[in-house]
Amino acid sequence: MGSDPSHDHTGPPAWLEAVRRRIAGWLGEGLGPVWVVAVSGGGDSVGLLRTLHGLRNEFGLSLSVAHLNHGVRGESAREDALFVADLSGSLGLPFDLGSWAPTRTGHFEADARAARHAWLAGIAKERGAAAVAVGHTRDDQAETILHRIVRGTGPRGLAGIPARRPLAPGVTLVRPLLDVSRREIHDELTRLGQNFREDATNADVSHTRARIRHDLIPKLEADYNPQVAAALARLGGLAASEQRLLDSLLAPVIAGLVRKSSPSEIVFERRCEEWRNPLLAREIVRRAWQKAGWPERSMTAQRWRRLAEAVAAGVPAEHLGEGASLRVEADTLILDRSNRSRPLIDDWYALEAPGSITIPWAHGDLIAIDEQDEDFDEVVDRDQIHFPLTVRTALPGERFDPLGMDGRRQRVVEFLRLRHVPREHRATFPVVADRKGIIWVVGHRIAERVRTRETTRRRLGLRWLPHGPV
Repeated sequence: MGSDPSHDHTGPPAWLEAVRRRIAGWLGEGLGPVWVVAVSGGGDSVGLLRTLHGLRNEFGLSLSVAHLNHGVRGESAREDALFVADLSGSLGLPFDLGSWAPTRTGHFEADARAARHAWLAGIAKERGAAAVAVGHTRDDQAETILHRIVRGTGPRGLAGIPARRPLAPGVTLVRPLLDVSRREIHDELTRLGQNFREDATNADVSHTRARIRHDLIPKLEADYNPQVAAALARLGGLAASEQRLLDSLLAPVIAGLVRKSSPSEIVFERRCEEWRNPLLAREIVRRAWQKAGWPERSMTAQRWRRLAEAVAAGVPAEHLGEGASLRVEADTLILDRSNRSRPLIDDWYALEAPGSITIPWAHGDLIAIDEQDEDFDEVVDRDQIHFPLTVRTALPGERFDPLGMDGRRQRVVEFLRLRHVPREHRATFPVVADRKGIIWVVGHRIAERVRTRETTRRRLGLRWLPHGPV
């Protein structure tokens, strides 16, 4: 695409003022001015880069550009990287390039997003950046909300993606263009005469998100509402506002009910009218859980409901999720996660060959078998594994090479910190290692050295099966 901007006498787009107000608000709230801009080469991210570059002097922004090659598009991906590098150079901005490759089928979107966020957080830390800016648009917001509706979501899911959220300690993910449509951004690139790259995988309707973008939303626009994307984005805004209102209304209630909040336990007043309503109980407990910084990765809707029902009934319960149990005393209800004692460093469990092994201190089983028609958490190159496998905790100061970091090694505790694992659990977190070191931080990332490649002949599937009900 492109036109000669010297023949374009139109002014800046109307939506730029809203972006300007959003950025001014963030900076006014204390967000630092050093930003990493994530640029894929597509129209949305290129539009973001050109917009921020145009506003950099006004707001004193110090920008750099980051591009991650996802390793699935061959020569096109290399051309994308070159395009972004050239664009960064033409704008006089520093450029960081990373690479990542998928290791399992059926999980590409989730795995790529996790790898991208981890890598961007690392780049931001290296550059001393306070923010990572990404090019999500109003269309992305609509697609996200519709995707959640199709899968089955609650009111929280209707709020969509926030314009700003924590990415890692000290690093914020920001979306300056979230209220701007993709068409408006592309029109502005035309006005500027700025080219961008087209990613053919965005049209691959084997991915749910692509089907929503290229099939479902066009049908809704044609048959029901031409402005369906804007309507969905408004729904998200209203849902987010209602969540903020509910948070503010429940804050004093929670303050009155919570006697103690710590990494190991939350102590509630037992005899309160609020517990008579399971829905209210769920909202109170969920917010107290979040405020305590407890992980939510395994907390499904079913688990939140079961937890609320136990609280409302005032009965003890085990296996509530993330190692939590409910104790009932005379005048208190105690959510307890203190039973995860640290295993001894020599309390290692070895798996001499493919098979399975129970790890009592980690409350789970490691399954490692030759890949068949199974659904594994991770798949690694078996020929790169040096048996036996051991399940243990990381040694003090131990490092590994997380997938997607180009072989760069990182301390395990730092990796877990960037993955928002609470401080009190980092020293007791299970890892799987062979004779050469860590190959998998359970539930998070495998090591680069054991990833599968086109030349891989034998694959080993890894699965972690936690004890207790799901």
